[in-house]
Amino acid sequence: MSLHEGELHKLIDCIVTSHYDDCLDCETCARELDCLAERVAMGAKINDLLPEVATHLCCCRDCFEEFEALVAILRAENSGQLDGIG
Repeated sequence: MSLHEGELHKLIDCIVTSHYDDCLDCETCARELDCLAERVAMGAKINDLLPEVATHLCCCRDCFEEFEALVAILRAENSGQLDGIG
């Protein structure tokens, strides 16, 4: 498995900025994702809202993928792309 340059930089940034005592766990992060995804889907910047969640998403692929999926669904819904589905 090889990392792309951008992924490598994210990983290095995460390692350098992570503090194990202050690290957010997945359960705590998950409690924030719904509300955060709604605000990001409307144009807010995650680092401006909850920087500790942004740091966790940088380091945790599972939480990042869940967050990105939520944002994508909300953006599609807000733009009317999901009208008539379901």
